[in-house]
Amino acid sequence: MQIRVRIGYTLIETVVAIFLFSVGVLALVATSAIVGRELNVNATRERAGRIAATRLEMLRSMCRSAASGRERLGQIESQWSVGLSDSSHLSVMGSITYPARQGPRTDVYRGTLPCAP
Repeated sequence: MQIRVRIGYTLIETVVAIFLFSVGVLALVATSAIVGRELNVNATRERAGRIAATRLEMLRSMCRSAASGRERLGQIESQWSVGLSDSSHLSVMGSITYPARQGPRTDVYRGTLPCAP
């Protein structure tokens, strides 16, 4: 009696391996898309924060001549209002609106800035 040894994979093993590989690749692609979107949203949020910080520094440098206003840079809109709380302090209220995943988001900043003598 002769024993035959078969070398290789069966068709079912090959199909199952391709299926598992496909599921893994699809999961990787979906995760990459989510990470890419989150990076984009975080970049916009970080840019909005830098715009707000820059505006506060500009208002502080112009202390007594600072005026209220608004500005739009791309998709980011900022508004600010100023008032002198006393002769050495500037009262500032600023809002910045930027796009987020759930729709436009507005962050509001309030504070009092000291004026240089």
